[in-house]
Amino acid sequence: MAENGPIEELAKIISEKIFDKFHWKKVGPCDQDYPCEKESIHKPENKKQSHTHPVDTVFCYKDPYLNKIIYLNTDLKSYKKGSIQPKHIEAALNSLANTIDCARHSPIWNEKYAIDVGQSEIRGLLFIYNHDNNYEHNFYEYFNPEKLPGAKKKPPSVNMERVKVQPNQQIHIIEPNIICYLLSMISDMNEMITEGTFPRGKEYGFYYPQLTYHKVLIDDKHLPATIEQLTAPFLIIKHDPVSEHCREKDAYIDRYPGGYVVYYNRPGDSDLEFLYLLDMLSSYQILNLDNKIRIRVASKNRNDSIRSNFRRALEKFSHEWDFDVHAREKLNKIELHLVPTVKEFYSSEEISWDY
Repeated sequence: MAENGPIEELAKIISEKIFDKFHWKKVGPCDQDYPCEKESIHKPENKKQSHTHPVDTVFCYKDPYLNKIIYLNTDLKSYKKGSIQPKHIEAALNSLANTIDCARHSPIWNEKYAIDVGQSEIRGLLFIYNHDNNYEHNFYEYFNPEKLPGAKKKPPSVNMERVKVQPNQQIHIIEPNIICYLLSMISDMNEMITEGTFPRGKEYGFYYPQLTYHKVLIDDKHLPATIEQLTAPFLIIKHDPVSEHCREKDAYIDRYPGGYVVYYNRPGDSDLEFLYLLDMLSSYQILNLDNKIRIRVASKNRNDSIRSNFRRALEKFSHEWDFDVHAREKLNKIELHLVPTVKEFYSSEEISWDY
């Protein structure tokens, strides 16, 4: 089960720190229950009192492709390493499935949280923070574990047939390794701000290409990151120039050009990985050789030869497209930076002073 008291607060602190940077909003009250609308289905058999569903917090953003406000009814879990077990994950997912099923029909939920005008969709988000920072497991093996050598059967797993997600509803998971990736990304953005190479305010957004079957339907300049982007192999930020006020000229002057920052969440095991990434950037019409592009690897696991693999991919890409010397020089200006891995450490005693 999730930890109690101040330890439980850590997931709330970390989630707010993360999602604000990705242009999400927190809406409505935290730590609330609302009455169940389907007690005949959701209420446990032996429960006598009225059944309710929990709401730890709700985040929202507008999806640029769907032109919908996505509300994420979020279950915040703060676990130590040994408590992250299939039975706890399955129980949390099942509870969340019932919660968002009722939220669609609940006037109380909608009055408290559905504050924005326009089309919307309610989804679930299971946010699992590892507060002792000792978790190294592949989280998704809990859903389909391999049988260990010599064992008669597979280890316990999450049985998704018992998780009653209704048609046209979704549950997303932000697990400890993704949290580490997101925290590393945020720390790197703050580092670039200190260096003067990234906007200090909100003068940046997340890039969405115009695809054949998916068109950007929102005219906002600085778009939020969707939950799909945060868990994808890479994420693209488009940022404005970094400007400073020049007292001599009494005007703002660009100190660093606008451009693109590509955060990469894969190990870089081969040049083919980076060739695929370059092809994607080209198809997104970013790789026109005039844009300032920085690729920043924020994954926890990285190949020792990642830089060599990247340089080899640049050479192969230049060769395949028959670039001339001038075009090759521009392509080779794409930066590759290895982002230090970040973990958040909090003292439960210190947190308890404010709890």
